[in-house]
Amino acid sequence: MRLEAPKFKPDSLTLMEEIERLEIRIEELREAIERSRRLMLAGRAAAVVGPALLVCLMLGLLDFTPARMIVGIALAIGGMVLSGSSRASTEQLEGQLKRAEAERTATIGGAELVELGE
Repeated sequence: MRLEAPKFKPDSLTLMEEIERLEIRIEELREAIERSRRLMLAGRAAAVVGPALLVCLMLGLLDFTPARMIVGIALAIGGMVLSGSSRASTEQLEGQLKRAEAERTATIGGAELVELGE
């Protein structure tokens, strides 16, 4: 007679493991949103500094060199691209965060919890 090892599905998690997995995912999403917001802020700063450098070059406040002009243009364009990309990423991450929090709430709400007396 052969004994078979119990078959566990990797997808079948206990309630506590599922909640813990969701908590970890929520924390990861919050950290990713914070990083994305920092990148968006850096993009906005670059989008302001680049044109400011170009204006300074035009007004003669800085000596004109082709390298400074290229840096100003690159900062302006790169800043706009970084800011826009980070904003889209942040919106996607926030949507994922809301779904994960809703799933966690549903998992906790679906649990048959026993109320303890005082």
